Amino acid sequence: MLNKCLERKKREIVYRVAVCDDQKAYLDIIEGKLNRYCSDHKISIILKLYNDSQLLVEELEEGKQFDAYILDIEMNKHSGIEVAEIIGNHSAAACIVFLTAFSNYAIEACGMNIFRYVLKEKLEKSFPQILDEMFHRLSWLENQGTYTIINQRKYVKLLQRDIIYIYKEQKNIVFVLNGGKKEQERATLQEVYKKLNGKELFFLDRGIILNLFHVEKIEEQKVFMKDGHSVVSSLPRISELKRFLSLYWGEII
Repeated sequence: MLNKCLERKKREIVYRVAVCDDQKAYLDIIEGKLNRYCSDHKISIILKLYNDSQLLVEELEEGKQFDAYILDIEMNKHSGIEVAEIIGNHSAAACIVFLTAFSNYAIEACGMNIFRYVLKEKLEKSFPQILDEMFHRLSWLENQGTYTIINQRKYVKLLQRDIIYIYKEQKNIVFVLNGGKKEQERATLQEVYKKLNGKELFFLDRGIILNLFHVEKIEEQKVFMKDGHSVVSSLPRISELKRFLSLYWGEII
């Protein structure tokens, strides 16, 4: 019984949510609504409130990230649109909700892959539905496969499909991602592999894990990956990779 309880506790997902609005009254309103919603729906969150967009930007640039952001658009120092651009440079998995008193930003916001856009005057009516959709999206992302880097310095959630390959560099593990991005974590390849969905991953050798989803072709001992990346390995491992790729492509075609 104890083991089952521990297993359930281990599987519990805690979402990190940031709210940024330079009007404290709206921060208090959003905080209350979020806490009541999560209590009613038994959703665990870590909530952080910012009434200074500069502070949020500084923490983002230091490596801090959240699963979801609720941002006012018109703020001093940095607008919500500027903050959203910085978030987009660091994370493809974050849900961003714009909260504003003005409707004239809707077209610009829609062009930024923003999750939702909410007018403050309609907050009472529309916010519960927005939260339904936001947490449904976050749950869906978890099921698609994510990898979380969490330490004292940063919190980063990666979509597994965005990982092209992983390699060991001294005591660090380096994640090579879509769009030329990289993330690092102090860990072993074996620890990383256990935390990911192994179906798409292949240990090419002791120092490299490939995401089969991004393999484009193999020529002799060279594996060509998405975005111009390539890695080299021994002939026996290349032969084994070809066998795995044949099985993997057979399942997805």
